[in-house]
Amino acid sequence: MARRGDSFAGQNYVPTLGDIVHLDWSPAAGHEMIGPHYGLVLSADLYNQATGLVIVAPITSKAGKLSGFELPIKAGRVAGVAVLSSLRALDYQSRTIQFEHGGDPATTAEANRRVRMIFP
Repeated sequence: MARRGDSFAGQNYVPTLGDIVHLDWSPAAGHEMIGPHYGLVLSADLYNQATGLVIVAPITSKAGKLSGFELPIKAGRVAGVAVLSSLRALDYQSRTIQFEHGGDPATTAEANRRVRMIFP
């Protein structure tokens, strides 16, 4: 079981669906989020393990711009909105990604339901 602050880089740990993680989103371009922020893992455990990648929605405290593509997140000391329109596939084995908190299954299910609106 992951604990807050555990780093995934160089470990055998695989991020799991619903985890709240802390990572550096750089490099980025255009309107993409840059720098260290939290994120919500939205990809299935099997995908994460098979590819070495993880699909993550960034979490920001600046809410109110994207309506239905923002999902309120409150988990431990993380409070903000997951920006579901800014998904990124990240190599968790080469980035410094730290486990922050296990996510709420209902919130994760709602996030994935909203993401499916992007990919009909």
